[in-house]
Amino acid sequence: MSTVAPNSDTARSSDWAFKQLFKLESKCRSPTPALQVEAIGEFPKLLDQFPFPTLVSSAFLKLGDLFRSSPNSLRYHIAQVFGASQQHLAQITQTEELLKRILVVLYSNDPIARVLALRLIGNASLIFAKFPEAQHSILLRYQSSHPLEIVAAVQTTESMLSYSPEFLEVVWETVLSKADDPDVLDSVRVQLICSLQHAAPNLMLSTLLYSHCQHWACDTDSTNIIRCAAMDTWKAIIQRHNELQSVDAKHISGYVLHDLASLRRSALALLGKWKPKGQTVDASCLNEIQQRLADCLHLPADSNMTIVGFGELRLAATVLARIEVACGNVNASQSWLAAYKYAARALEVFSDTTFATSSALSLNMSGQSSANDRPGIDPVYRLLISSVMLVINISTILDSSEYRSVTATIVRDSWLAITKRGESASEARYLRRFLRKSWSWCKSMRVESSVIAALQDMIGSLSKPVTCQVINIGSSTRYFDCIAGVCRNNMERFVEALNLSNLADCNSRAVWHAISVALACQKRHLKSALSSMAVNAISQWSKHLYSLIDQPDQHVKDFSASGPPAWMFQIIMSLLSANGYWSTLHELCQAPPMHCLSSNIQSWFYAVSNIAVAEASVSNITLYTELTDMSLRTLRAMDTQGTPCSYRLFLVQLRRELVCLHYEWSYLQTGHSTSPAAHFVAKSLAGRTRSLASQTELVCGTFSLIDTDTRKWLTQTQQSLQRAMCTFDAMSTKSTAANSDIFDVQNVATAALSALGEQTLSFCPGSTFLSEPPQPTIFIESRPDLDSGSSPFTVFTGTEFHFVIEGFLRLPQCALPATPQQIRIAVWLSDRPFGSSNQDLQVCSEYYRIAQSAMCHGSNGPNNFPSGNGALATVLDKATAFEAQLDGAYFTCPCAIAMPSLRDIFDHTDAN
Repeated sequence: MSTVAPNSDTARSSDWAFKQLFKLESKCRSPTPALQVEAIGEFPKLLDQFPFPTLVSSAFLKLGDLFRSSPNSLRYHIAQVFGASQQHLAQITQTEELLKRILVVLYSNDPIARVLALRLIGNASLIFAKFPEAQHSILLRYQSSHPLEIVAAVQTTESMLSYSPEFLEVVWETVLSKADDPDVLDSVRVQLICSLQHAAPNLMLSTLLYSHCQHWACDTDSTNIIRCAAMDTWKAIIQRHNELQSVDAKHISGYVLHDLASLRRSALALLGKWKPKGQTVDASCLNEIQQRLADCLHLPADSNMTIVGFGELRLAATVLARIEVACGNVNASQSWLAAYKYAARALEVFSDTTFATSSALSLNMSGQSSANDRPGIDPVYRLLISSVMLVINISTILDSSEYRSVTATIVRDSWLAITKRGESASEARYLRRFLRKSWSWCKSMRVESSVIAALQDMIGSLSKPVTCQVINIGSSTRYFDCIAGVCRNNMERFVEALNLSNLADCNSRAVWHAISVALACQKRHLKSALSSMAVNAISQWSKHLYSLIDQPDQHVKDFSASGPPAWMFQIIMSLLSANGYWSTLHELCQAPPMHCLSSNIQSWFYAVSNIAVAEASVSNITLYTELTDMSLRTLRAMDTQGTPCSYRLFLVQLRRELVCLHYEWSYLQTGHSTSPAAHFVAKSLAGRTRSLASQTELVCGTFSLIDTDTRKWLTQTQQSLQRAMCTFDAMSTKSTAANSDIFDVQNVATAALSALGEQTLSFCPGSTFLSEPPQPTIFIESRPDLDSGSSPFTVFTGTEFHFVIEGFLRLPQCALPATPQQIRIAVWLSDRPFGSSNQDLQVCSEYYRIAQSAMCHGSNGPNNFPSGNGALATVLDKATAFEAQLDGAYFTCPCAIAMPSLRDIFDHTDAN
C-alpha cells in the first residue's frame, strides 16, 4: 500500500490522510514483522505529503505508543523515522505526552531498549532538548556500565547541545570526568571533548575549559586523536578574555611538523588564533616558534603541485607573518618569500597547462560563457587563485609598501594568465569573487596602477568574468582614458574591415569588448565621440549581415567570424537599451542568422525587435501600441511554452499603459477639454493613473532582484504617478468643498502632465529587462482548499460567510532579506477563480490593491472598497485582508466575508 494520494482531489482531503494514518497503525500492529517494518517506513512519506500539525502530532504519538510496546527490532526503525522526519518535529503540539512514552522505555531494565530510546531522543533533540525530564534521564545514563549505553548517551548529549547549549551546565561535571577518564574509549572521549565546544558563549565555562584543553593537548599520555580533538575545542573557545598564551603556543608549535596530517592542521589552526603582537613574549620563544613554522613552509622539491597541503601552508604563513611583525623582521620575511615562491610556481604551472578554448561564437545563444564544461574547479586553476590570495593576505599583514607593489604585479600577471583561457560555470563563480576581492585590495592599497596598465592586454579575453571586470573598470571616469585609445583603434579597424568586406582577419572579441566599454562609459557618464563610434560600428555590422540574408552560408560564415559570443551579444543589447539606442538595437536583432537558431530564440529576437521599433517611434501612438501588442503576444506565447517571461511581460505592459496615459492626457489638454464627455474621460484617466501606480508597486514588490537602473526608472515612475494622484485628490477635495461634481478638465490634464513629467516618454531599462531575473519562490499550500468545500468548518449566517483557511508555507532555499513572521490572506467573492500565474497584470494589480487597502477584520467588520471599472467589475462585494501568525511554517486563519446575495452564492460566484 502506498501513502501517495491517487489524484489531486483526494490529496486535498484531510479525511483521506487520516484514513491512511489509521491503515498504517493497523499494519504496525500486524503479527507479520515485514508488514510492520513496511508500515513504519511509510510514515515519512505521509508526513511529507500532509505536513500539518493535527496529522503530524497524531502520527508521532502513535509512533510513541508503538515504541513503548514494540520489541527492539521495531524500536530501531521507529527511531530512524524520527531522524528522517526532523523537518516535521516542530509541528508536534503534544511534545510532553510523546516524551512520556519514550521515557517509559528509557527507564526499563533492557540496556538495548535504553540505547534505542537515547537514539530516538537524540534524533528528536529539536523538541526534547529543553525539557528537564529528558536532560535528567540522559545524565543518569552516564552511570551505566554498558558501553553501548555510554556511547548513545554521548551522542544524544552532542545532539541536545546543538539545540540547547544551556544543557552543558547540567552535564558539565559528568562530561569532564568522562573525558578525563583514560579507561573510556578514545572515540567516546573525542565526542565528549568536541561537544564541549558549546561552552564558547559561556564566559565562566570557557575559562574553566582552557586549562582542560591545555592538559589534553600537552599531556604526554594523550593519544594523537585526543590531541586533535582538544586543539579543535581549544580553538573554538579562544576569545578576548581567553587568549592563547605564548607558552602554550610554543608547545603547540611542536606539532606543526608532525607526520600525522590531521594533527598538523589542528595545531596550525589553533596557532592561527594566537596574537603575539599584543603579548609580552620571550624572544627565544618567538624564534623557536618562528623556526618551526619556517620549516613547515618548505616547498616540495618536485614540480607536481597539489591543493592538498595548501591549507597548512596558508595557516603556517599567516602565523609566521604575525610573528615577524611582532619581532620587527618584516624586511627579511620568510613568510613572504614562501608565499611569493608558491605563487610564482603556481603561475608557471598554470601558464604551461593547455586548456580548451571556446569558439568565436556559439550560435545557440544560450548564454554559456565557455566550451569548457568540466565539472568542478580545475586544481591548477584553483592553485593559482589560492596562491595569489595568500600573497595578498601576507602583504596585508606585513604592511610594507615594497611587498604591496610586488603583490600588485602578481595580481596583474594572474589576471593576464586567466585572460587567455575560458572557464566552466563553477570556475566562473570562483573567478568573479577573486577578481572582485583582488581589485578591491589593489584600490584600497593604492597600487591599482599595475593592473590598469594591463587592461589593454585584457581586451579580447576568452574569460567572461575577466571581460566583465575590464568593462567595469575601463568604463569608469578615472580609468577610461587608459584604454580609450585601444578601444578607438579596434573599432576603426573593424569599420575599415566592414567597408572592405574582409572580416576574417579582425579580432572580433577585442572589437566587441571595446564597443562594450564605450557604451558602458556612456551609461555611467555622458555621451562621447567613442560611444557614437561604437553605435556606428554596430549599425554597419548589423546592416552588412542583414544584407546577406539571401546568402545563408555566407551569412553564417561572417557572423561566426565577426560576431560576439552569446553572453557578449546580450551585454551589447542591454547597453543599447539602457542608453536609448533603440533603432540600433532593432538593427542588431536582425543580424543573427535566424535559420540557425531555435524557435524560442527567434521569438525572443522578434519580441525585442518590436519593442525597439516601438520605443524608437514613441511619438506615434498608433504605431507604438501596435508594435507593443505584437511583442506582448510573442512574450505570452513564450511564457506559455515554458520560457519565463512574466517580468518582461509586466514591464512592457506597464510601459505601454504609461505612454498611452501620457498621450491621452495630452490629447485632453490640447483643445478637447470642453467636450461634453471630457469630465467623464478625465475621471476614467484618473482611475487608470491610480491603477498604474498599483501596477508599478506590484512589479517592484514581486521582483526583488531587479537591477539598479530598472528599479530607479520604476521608482521615478511610481513617484510621478503618486504626485498625479495627490493632484487628483486635492482637486476632488476642492470640488467637494464647492458642492460641485464638475472640475476644470484642462487644469486637471495640465496638472497630470506636470506630475508625470517629461521622463515618462524616456525608457532606459537595465540589464534585467532582457533577461528574467531570478526570484525566490515561496510556495503556499492551503489545506483544505475552498474549491473542494472541505474546510474544517464552513458556516453561512445571515449576512456573512465563515470559514477557516489552513496552510503550510514553504520558503526557498536561498536567503531572504527577512524571515516572515505572519502571512496576509486576502479574501473576496468573484465571478471567476483567480488561480493562474499568468493572469493579466491589470487583474493581478487590482486584486493586489484590494488586498493592500482592505483593513483587518475586527469589531467594525470588513472594510468596504468602492467598485470600479475594468478588472474591479469582477469583484462582486467586499475584499478583506486577514493576518495569520506563522507557527514555524504552519498557519491557520478564521475568516468572515459578507455575502452579496443568495442568488449569487448559488449561481456563479466562487470563493477565492
